[in-house]
Amino acid sequence: MATATIVIDPGHGGSGSIGGSDGNHAVSASGVKEKDLTLIFANLVKTELQSAATSGGHTLNIIMTRTGDTNLSLEARANVARTNHADRFLSIHFNAFNGVSRGVETYVRRALDNVNLEEDRRFARRIQNAVFDVIEGFDIKSKDRGVKEEKFGVLNDQALGGHCRACLLEVEFLDVPAVDMLLNTGPNAGAVRLGIAQAIAKAIIKDVVTP
Repeated sequence: MATATIVIDPGHGGSGSIGGSDGNHAVSASGVKEKDLTLIFANLVKTELQSAATSGGHTLNIIMTRTGDTNLSLEARANVARTNHADRFLSIHFNAFNGVSRGVETYVRRALDNVNLEEDRRFARRIQNAVFDVIEGFDIKSKDRGVKEEKFGVLNDQALGGHCRACLLEVEFLDVPAVDMLLNTGPNAGAVRLGIAQAIAKAIIKDVVTP
């Protein structure tokens, strides 16, 4: 059994940019906005985390950085983890580039200013593998783009409160029509969303139980 505080951060939100956080970035072919989809996925992950924790006998305090269509600065998002002495922080996003690029990728804070790089990498790899395995099961054209390092403000250790394990997940490229169908408009969209949320929940619990 394990006890932990988990912060889930639905990327973006609101209508304007605040402290490095854009109101929205990616938009699907059918018009689904990233800021809305991140909130949908965050709520699903929270529900599945609660369910998995109950069935496994774990005690998890699950906190969302936002629960509505509002935006917070990158520092404010990270500070939710700091204020609540969080053990894990997951920021959920969707990519967009050229309407063709595909794949799942997960980011950790760059090595130069990351106080717990290896722990972050281990957490990120668990999230990355879990999400990619689900998506590939429904669409073999997705790609495993791996765990990468970047200087993202939302992953700043000082803002997070020290040694909270943190990563940022880019679920897929939302501007690709096939991904829009996979996640939003296709007949299996509900199953795909649920499968991803369940996989993330299991990965988080595994990281807490077997660090």
